[in-house]
Amino acid sequence: MTKAKKRSASSPRRNPLFRLLKYEAEDERFLQISGDFAGLIRRSEKARRNAARQGNPDYAEAVAEREADYLEELVGASFLVLQTKIRRVTRAAERLAKFMREHHGLTMNGLDHQSIFGLGGNCRKTGHSRIALIWAVGNYYKHRDEWDAEVWKDPPTGAQGRDPHRQSRGTRRTVEKLGIVQHSPNNMRRALEFFGIKPYSKCEVLAEKVQAWAKKVYQLAEKECR
Repeated sequence: MTKAKKRSASSPRRNPLFRLLKYEAEDERFLQISGDFAGLIRRSEKARRNAARQGNPDYAEAVAEREADYLEELVGASFLVLQTKIRRVTRAAERLAKFMREHHGLTMNGLDHQSIFGLGGNCRKTGHSRIALIWAVGNYYKHRDEWDAEVWKDPPTGAQGRDPHRQSRGTRRTVEKLGIVQHSPNNMRRALEFFGIKPYSKCEVLAEKVQAWAKKVYQLAEKECR
């Protein structure tokens, strides 16, 4: 911002929407929740190890199958917690940017949805940022049971008209880059492995990455409001 713009903005940092973004970015309660999930996952991993030590392959296999199902849901829920943090910070940033544009004629560079989600750059040559990938995994977990089989296929070449599965197919194409495939019982754990999280009880590491991203969003806003 130029000095003239700063004067016309009536001290942007006093704006309640700026303070709200600061609050959302600095709020670390989701880290505590992620830690709780990590503890539950750790218990599940321990149960599998203990079963394997019993010397009964059938029992060990049965426990492993039960715990695998449990792990899949725990990991999926942990992604929803990350998605909630991403949503809150993104909405707060977009609201601030919209207010400054509409009431002060100021454009806050980097606080549009695409730029916010793109922070951090291309993750492992997927064409998407880490935040965008986490968001897609959360959407996959929430809606996967609702998806029609057609979602897992691309529309015929030359198909005309509105694609009723366009959004779901977009999510599917994104999460496939993490190793997620149709009908697999291990997809959520594959997603964690893509991000280098193993054992799965280290899922807090991914939450810390999201918190670092949130702080960068706030720093961008702070820079624009100087």
